[in-house]
Amino acid sequence: MYYKLASADLPLLLPRLRALQAQIAPAVAQARLQARVDIVDGVATVMEVYSGVADPAQFARRLDAAAGALPDALRAARRTERFRDL
Repeated sequence: MYYKLASADLPLLLPRLRALQAQIAPAVAQARLQARVDIVDGVATVMEVYSGVADPAQFARRLDAAAGALPDALRAARRTERFRDL
């Protein structure tokens, strides 16, 4: 999942994303937040990265439930892309 967020809002929003990841921690081996190195026009790209997902269906349910509690601004900015190892 990734977000395009105003860089000025990051100090307020990052704790919410970390709380989301703490909620779903039992379903994954590792949860990380990453940010794009460059900030363009005051917009930062922040990405949630999850690895070691043993049960994808359980993970999806936990993630959807946790994301439902995010503030409207974060839910609106959230984009989902899924990748797999090759």
